[in-house]
Amino acid sequence: MRKKHNISHLIPKNHFCSLSLFREEPLINWTFTKSVLFTAYDVYRSNDFWLDSVIHSGATLKEAMVDLGFPKTNTMIADTGIFEMEAKKAGIARNLGIDIEIELSNDQIFEAYDLSGADYFVSPDVIVLPTDNPQTVRSKVDTIMDNLVELLQRVNPSKVIAVIQGHQTQIIDEQIDFYKENDVRCYAMGGVIPLYHHDKKLLEEVLSHVRKETRCGWLHVFGLPRISLLPYYLRDMEFDSVDTSMLLYMSARRRYLDGLKPIPVKDAIFEECDCVGCTRLAELKQATRSPDFFVNLYIHNIKAAARESLRLSENILDIEEIRIESSESSSSAQTKHPELDTFDLKWMRADEVMSDNNE
Repeated sequence: MRKKHNISHLIPKNHFCSLSLFREEPLINWTFTKSVLFTAYDVYRSNDFWLDSVIHSGATLKEAMVDLGFPKTNTMIADTGIFEMEAKKAGIARNLGIDIEIELSNDQIFEAYDLSGADYFVSPDVIVLPTDNPQTVRSKVDTIMDNLVELLQRVNPSKVIAVIQGHQTQIIDEQIDFYKENDVRCYAMGGVIPLYHHDKKLLEEVLSHVRKETRCGWLHVFGLPRISLLPYYLRDMEFDSVDTSMLLYMSARRRYLDGLKPIPVKDAIFEECDCVGCTRLAELKQATRSPDFFVNLYIHNIKAAARESLRLSENILDIEEIRIESSESSSSAQTKHPELDTFDLKWMRADEVMSDNNE
């Protein structure tokens, strides 16, 4: 029987370092899932004065968020942001025809981890592509295992999430055995989206094998190329959790989740949903370009996906994962966010790499 962890089945990425709307009501109260994920990349790309003030105060990021209203009992997971960096790099290169470097060293990642005050830390990994030759795969896996050893010098194994990369059984088993030898029992499958686009049958074989070999621990999957894959990950493959920025990008595109089907907001019937987001969306129906509309659309999309993830999971650990927001939270959803004026342009290019355009 797997150990219980205070981790949601659905883990949205929380960009509180670089977007102030995550540090204000109603999002700061975060009543949607019991865990969120943020990245070292988000720390380093931020030019927000709030982050500077936290660093100078000596507080951790989680302590600073709790002071603003973030629930202390909610779990924060710190990740490197490697996939987002690679996706943005690829997107910018494709759109502008130039070659740029967006890199973080382990020292920089661990410095962000030390600052974070997070509850779990993802070991730095390297994305193994399905087209990599054996020498490249070997080099990447050696780096991944070296990174884990380096992280374990700073963090207790019980707080580490070790990433599994690759698509060959021998390589996968080598990593899992190494993690178990180092007393790590939380795992994550990485490199999923490149493999999804390369060979879906191979992806299914890899996921099935990884789940079989990690029954003793918690298994997370990085990457949700389509929101409709939630049932596949959580029910069919029996993964314990999945993280995503998809809901943020979907909301920026003004897409509304009807179950697990994204539809244009013009086709949504807000009155048919009882979430606090839809209550506000019904009032803002004629202001679809406003920041308030975006925030409440995002709230609905999180709630809808979280409900589905809870329903789909065969190992529901905590029925309280979905909480009922108070009317006070509803009235606080009117905060203005000037930075959203350029939100679509800021995020969409990365999204073209990280999600399926048909969703």
